[in-house]
Amino acid sequence: MAAEPVVLQIAGYSDSGKTTLLTKLIPVIEESGIRVGVIKHDGGHDFEWDQPGKDTWKYREAGASLVAIASRTKTAMVEQRPLPLSELVERMAAAGAELVLVEGFKRENYPKMVILRRPEDQELLSFLSGVVAVISWDAFVHHEVPVFSVNDHDRVARFVLDYYRDSRRGTS
Repeated sequence: MAAEPVVLQIAGYSDSGKTTLLTKLIPVIEESGIRVGVIKHDGGHDFEWDQPGKDTWKYREAGASLVAIASRTKTAMVEQRPLPLSELVERMAAAGAELVLVEGFKRENYPKMVILRRPEDQELLSFLSGVVAVISWDAFVHHEVPVFSVNDHDRVARFVLDYYRDSRRGTS
């Protein structure tokens, strides 16, 4: 069985900068030698991963419950059912992820970094569990967790790396 990965959610409202932040953090974390897995929640949409007319699309349209495609360099598999975040994390662990960064799934109980784009977004802090850091577009003070500027990618990356290492040691 694979080692349990460290999980850290990036939560915030739509267009708060979650994806942009993750694209800045991932290379820094990977370069430090930590294998990163990313899970994206597509809240309320029905994402499409391939194109009409392609073979995988035809298999799915024909009713296949699972469709996979593999090449020399990558593999993708789509199931025609939603999976709970905990199962997705387990699958990431089985694939070798040491740190799983989760975009979205606000209501789940994993540790979270919350992105606040607008002042009214602060309401998130009153109903989200497990907040370990705040990333803000504007000056913001929180007396219980560290606060970072949305543009300070280096400090956020250091925080994530420290959080990962502390979690591995059992001190987070």
